[in-house]
Amino acid sequence: MGHHLDREVAMSHRDKEFETEAARQSHYIAWCSIIGIPDPCGPEYGYQRIVAIYIKYVMSGINFYNKDVLRSKTVQGYASAVNVLFRLRGYNQPTVLSDPNNMPGIIINNLITQENVASQRAPLDDEIFAEIARAAKSSHSLDSDRNLLFDILTLARYIGPRVSEYAQTNQNKVDYHVYPNGTRVIKAFTPNDFIFYDKNKNIQSTFDESSLSLIASVKITWRIQKNRQNGQSITLVADTKAPDICPVKGAFRIFMRARRLGQANDMPIACYRTKKSSLLYITGTKIAALLREAVKKVRPTTPPDELTKYSAHSLRVWACVLLDEAGMNPAFIQKRLRWMGDSFKMYLRDTPTIQNKHVSALDSASAAVLSLLSTPPEEVAHLTATMSEVDISTSEHNIDEMD
Repeated sequence: MGHHLDREVAMSHRDKEFETEAARQSHYIAWCSIIGIPDPCGPEYGYQRIVAIYIKYVMSGINFYNKDVLRSKTVQGYASAVNVLFRLRGYNQPTVLSDPNNMPGIIINNLITQENVASQRAPLDDEIFAEIARAAKSSHSLDSDRNLLFDILTLARYIGPRVSEYAQTNQNKVDYHVYPNGTRVIKAFTPNDFIFYDKNKNIQSTFDESSLSLIASVKITWRIQKNRQNGQSITLVADTKAPDICPVKGAFRIFMRARRLGQANDMPIACYRTKKSSLLYITGTKIAALLREAVKKVRPTTPPDELTKYSAHSLRVWACVLLDEAGMNPAFIQKRLRWMGDSFKMYLRDTPTIQNKHVSALDSASAAVLSLLSTPPEEVAHLTATMSEVDISTSEHNIDEMD
């Protein structure tokens, strides 16, 4: 009997898998028909591109259940279902994850990488930020790595930068993006990417330490981005209520530090010096080391595996979490932190602020339950009966009005 039970359960699971696969295949065929592709399968290389475009549609919400965000496993399921259609007709499978040049495979593998990064990175928090501020204040120089990191964090809270946008791979070398035609472009921000304004919206053209009090806003331009939205700009206004951690003042200090160190306006802006070196670039490795140092100070018992989740990418996660905690809508988060799609949702975390908001959201419901608990049972019964009579009377009155 047990054998028959196992077989029935297994067959049931397999039936569901077939149904899911068939639904996805029907979805792909219908999509091809809508797009104007007469035959959804074929031996030509161009079908690899067609399936890649279909996968992007699926990821953007054009899928069987119209879900805005799909996990990589689900997207792989769609690709696998389409592969079966091609295989049944004797054609090569359009999606091959192990092939580094396969277009659908590249898209799915990028999503897998994105999920891994999101799940393996922890956001910063107020205590860690405060510790980094303390470390900067006690540093030997305004141009130290700790002061640079603090200034970067005051800005990162607002713009959520990708590590390539402000850091280098090597402290002595500049990272470039090389276009197919051979043109090389510096990946990270340079002083030229920052335009400062005074309170009258006039561009600040002279710079010295006294200029800090005149700066009211900064416009930052991304010459190059991972999502290829090159040339995008965002303007930040000064936080007059919290000047010590103001993003505009932080940006200005980064700018002035680069000038003090003799950095050219078309070279990376995030630099610092040590007693031995007159100019070094901040790196992802250095950022991770300083962040983990701060975490160990505020939480000495943090396990090693949790400690490794703090890295240069934590800054982008942190910026996303802060806006979510503030209750900003998805469109705002997406726009201000420069996301093309809904992938930012993978960065959201179950933070204490969110947990407390959840409790507050149920305050009135909890109060109603507590009120009932403190009311004698006979009064609750009487109240319920009274409310029922009111409901019936109201309903009859409404019916009379309709008549």
